[in-house]
Amino acid sequence: MIRLSTFLSSGLLYVAALQAQTSDIVVFSEMGEKFTLIIDGDVKNELPGTRVVATGIRNETPLLVVRLVDASVPPVKQNAWMEYGKEYTLKLTTNKKGEYVLRMQGQAELGSSKPNESTTSVPSNFVEDGAGSEQTTNSQVVTGGSHTTTTTVETTEDGGMDGENVNMNIGINGVGINMNVGVTEGMGSSSSTTTTTHTTTTHTTTMVDEPPVRPTIVKEPPVYHMPGYSGPVGCAMPMGAGEFSEAQASINGKGFEESKMTLAKQIGSGHCFSVEQVKGIMGLFSFEDSKLDFAKFAYDHVHDIGNYYKVNDAFSFESSIDALDQFIKAR
Repeated sequence: MIRLSTFLSSGLLYVAALQAQTSDIVVFSEMGEKFTLIIDGDVKNELPGTRVVATGIRNETPLLVVRLVDASVPPVKQNAWMEYGKEYTLKLTTNKKGEYVLRMQGQAELGSSKPNESTTSVPSNFVEDGAGSEQTTNSQVVTGGSHTTTTTVETTEDGGMDGENVNMNIGINGVGINMNVGVTEGMGSSSSTTTTTHTTTTHTTTMVDEPPVRPTIVKEPPVYHMPGYSGPVGCAMPMGAGEFSEAQASINGKGFEESKMTLAKQIGSGHCFSVEQVKGIMGLFSFEDSKLDFAKFAYDHVHDIGNYYKVNDAFSFESSIDALDQFIKAR
């Protein structure tokens, strides 16, 4: 029987080794956005949540897809490299361009996290004790597993062959193992057979509050008062002298009229001009049509809009002045 115990211990160690050939992935959203996590085409949470835990990942290079509830946001797709036996935590956040990305936050050995750090799926309409007095909106997912072990022991005694035969069938998350070992010693005449089957299915559900949604802080633009001007204001603050000088040099460095126009409008889309600065850019164009085109564009990007009549000084023809006047009146 000592040999049988040794064999069973070895089998259990082998099972533990198989369990180590997986990794866990935790994904949470920085600002509380709800999402669905898909790993290698497998949807990990049926209900969108702000934190999703996926266990038993058997691919070291899984494809992670995060699909936000907001359908206007394109899904985040990212390939990862996950070492077996570890838990990886990733944060769903935005980069400087405002695009959603996944960023690694840390890793730990499997089983080293505190109990309250492991979360599973809880429906969004969960009500404690069925009384309707307390609700939470967790939507985390963790996969459970089942283990089936069948052990057959055959023992012969009383003078015949005294032996031990062990058959083990083990199933772990869809992976089956069959082992047969025979141990024979001594003589005996009688025999007995004992077969024991144990099936254990585990499902763990832990309710964890969602992280609080951080308020968005919107900074008010600084109040600017143009010296000598008290009329209506378009945009908040015109470009500084140094910044505008660099913009002029960049536009003037383009060899074609069309390229100058493209760059001038790019700069205007992200900045505010003064009327004098609009006139300065108009002077960089060689053709009257280009000057008129930019003057119409800049009308929505100027601070001292009450002075806009002054851009007429940059035109060479009266017809351009009339065309701009009609454009402004039609607004």
